[in-house]
Amino acid sequence: MMLSRWAISRFFRLIPTWLQVILVGAIVTAVVWQFFLREPTGGSLTGHTHIDRPIYSFWVNDNWGGNLPFYSGGPYTRGGVTCCWAFKGNTAEVVWILSMTGEQERAGVESERHSVTLPMPERTREDQYLHVHFLPGNRVEMAWSPDLQSPLSQRLREEHTHD
Repeated sequence: MMLSRWAISRFFRLIPTWLQVILVGAIVTAVVWQFFLREPTGGSLTGHTHIDRPIYSFWVNDNWGGNLPFYSGGPYTRGGVTCCWAFKGNTAEVVWILSMTGEQERAGVESERHSVTLPMPERTREDQYLHVHFLPGNRVEMAWSPDLQSPLSQRLREEHTHD
């Protein structure tokens, strides 16, 4: 049933002016909060590996990040991107399963499951990608960025070449 313009106008005349002002103010406040002030919670995950073993799967706060090949040198260490996840809270639990190459498997290396809880990195409103870097010694570093370029890549690559 469609309300006529007359019925809507009559309805609003029944509401006191002060209440109309409060209702409009509440709606404007909710819209401003949602689109301009609220901290972003959604984003995509992308992994980077700096180790000699493939990563079968990884998760950040139960959000799946995919898998990663082993690091074979060179500038590119990134896997794919998974989307669209909610990242809430001040901490991030990173869980990953190390796999093995065929050669490593023949040498008796077995898969391993690891986890670590880290502070959630600082984030701006423009940041859409959570970059998760897997480092030697089962260390993990994370950073947000607005694009697929990790702000940690250059520094970690340089550290890796000096190890």
